[in-house]
Amino acid sequence: MTAERKIKNCFDSGRSGRKGFSIVELVIVLLLISIVAVFALPQIIASRRMLSYWGMQRETVAIIVQTRQEAMSQRRPITVRYDDANKRIVVYGGNYGALGAATNLIQEMSGGGLDAGDIMYGRPGGASTAALDDGTNITNLTLGAVEITFQGDGSVRDASDNPEDNAIFFYHNIYGIEAAFAVSVLGSSGRTKLWRCNPGTGYYVE
Repeated sequence: MTAERKIKNCFDSGRSGRKGFSIVELVIVLLLISIVAVFALPQIIASRRMLSYWGMQRETVAIIVQTRQEAMSQRRPITVRYDDANKRIVVYGGNYGALGAATNLIQEMSGGGLDAGDIMYGRPGGASTAALDDGTNITNLTLGAVEITFQGDGSVRDASDNPEDNAIFFYHNIYGIEAAFAVSVLGSSGRTKLWRCNPGTGYYVE
């Protein structure tokens, strides 16, 4: 037998020994994939929600800082307004125009897998009600909103021209204390700081 014929016989033997998947095997594989998907899908959805939530947290701090910078740049009072009913932040005043103008800066807090119903204002059960370490405490909603007006020097003052501290608190409707945070604004300087709740102690820490 020639070398060429031996090689041909080897290939023919290999082809004849191979078999495709049976219907039963395919069904088992598909069943296993389905089982893995059932367990993994909720975790994927939860992870996406939390990523969106933490992104919203960073954006909330950023827009407050930006509002202060704009007030100082324009040398005019500019207000950052949290609207609890619509779960959005609106910046108005100065070049942004009066509240409701098309020139307002608007940041929707929900989206990207984060539902408006997930965002709660206030403190969850188990969280400390004590003032934050900088002395600020929760600013109550007035007509469903919180307004923080930065002056041209970057400070926040009340109608009597006294420094006015503010702190806004949020938590996730499902994850509660695990995802609670606060943003404080010192009236005297306008300094903005992010605080996260420690689930073990219930206290908010930098």
